[in-house]
Amino acid sequence: MNKKLISEGIIKKVFFRSFLLQALWNFKGMQNVGFLYTVKPVLDFLYSDPLDRKNAYLRHLDFFNTHPYYASYIIGAVAAAEEKYASTGSDAALRQISDTKKVLGGPIAAFGDSKIWGTLRPFAAVIGVFFIFLFSKRISLMWIGPAAAFLFYSAVHIYIRYHGLVAGYKFENNVFDELFTGKLQKSFVYMKIISIVMVAFLLIKGFLGTGSSIALKTAYPLVFIGVVLFIRNVSATALFYAVLVLGGFFARYCR
Repeated sequence: MNKKLISEGIIKKVFFRSFLLQALWNFKGMQNVGFLYTVKPVLDFLYSDPLDRKNAYLRHLDFFNTHPYYASYIIGAVAAAEEKYASTGSDAALRQISDTKKVLGGPIAAFGDSKIWGTLRPFAAVIGVFFIFLFSKRISLMWIGPAAAFLFYSAVHIYIRYHGLVAGYKFENNVFDELFTGKLQKSFVYMKIISIVMVAFLLIKGFLGTGSSIALKTAYPLVFIGVVLFIRNVSATALFYAVLVLGGFFARYCR
């Protein structure tokens, strides 16, 4: 058989369907029905024979569960594996379809939880708070804060969905290497650093604006700087939440 290249139009159909990956959660297969719905345009294109198409549908009803945004990397890799199987019909290509979902599902779920729930979501929240603080004297413009947080979060997660789909199709099982070495990975590191700086700025600004004593006003930024400089083994995420909690404590009780 000649190799059938999946067109950009089909990739776009899969991309839009990926937003419904979690539409049919179930206890037996978790995201399996959503995965089949997402990858269905690829299967319909590759398999014209009704029996081959039915078998393709059935093998994607096996258990599947991963991070909903980073699932696109797996979907792209599976599309490439299905394309290879449709072209060769080999048992090795068939096993690769199943192995891709099983091998990548768990690691990408953990990776996505760390990057999205542990980095992107807090960073978007900090952006929102920053703009609310910026327009605190103009109540009519404070809506910019939530809007900025929503737009930034949505832009990043939509980019991950589409980029992951393309990267998965291109790199297949090696897509995990692209996750660690890509530009997006470096961006998450910068998000953590910027989050800490912005939170520190907001808390110190708010704290210095209260009626605290000179000693407390001086001690707070010094303590923060000391933590940043000398506690090297603390992760950026832990430091972010520590600053948030301690800042709230000082703002509440040290007046």
